[in-house]
Amino acid sequence: MTLRKTRSLFLLFAAFAFVLAACGGTPAVSAGSEAEDHGEEDAGHDEAESDHDDEAEHGAEEFTFGSPADSLEADRTIDITAHDDFTFSPGKIDVIAGETITFRIVNTGSLPHDFTIGDKATQDEHEAEMAEMMANGEMMMHDDPNAVVLAAGEAKEITWVFPDDGTVLIGCHQPGHYAAGMIGEVSITS
Repeated sequence: MTLRKTRSLFLLFAAFAFVLAACGGTPAVSAGSEAEDHGEEDAGHDEAESDHDDEAEHGAEEFTFGSPADSLEADRTIDITAHDDFTFSPGKIDVIAGETITFRIVNTGSLPHDFTIGDKATQDEHEAEMAEMMANGEMMMHDDPNAVVLAAGEAKEITWVFPDDGTVLIGCHQPGHYAAGMIGEVSITS
């Protein structure tokens, strides 16, 4: 086999392995190794500092488009389906300002999906973070107060308060999904 063919096969295999990892095959980083890596980073820090760092990193931030809430406070539940044709059903949702909504999201497809609530800036930022993770070979996403990751067939919930009139987006930021149009809209009116 020539060097050119060997190199081409290697690149093809590497691309396939990358796509497989991104689409829910063997993840590039396992949950156990992430915890081990975290433990190594936190060695020498006391436990209170580590807890504070985790909060800042995983969702203790303020949101300009509402806030997470307890599901017991929900005014109603809206079922959302994530499909492999890169759509959410329903794709447009109407809520009333001040309303607390529990979104019950079900991934009916065979691909992983996620559900992220946010304004355009938040969606764009999340998409850029995902692109950077993908470029670095990291595809370990985690749930945040405004986002959940759903494996094929999985269901999860997010409860959210929408305090002001306006529009908030929902998006899926698995590689290529958002760019393919996996976006929905929450319209908030008084």
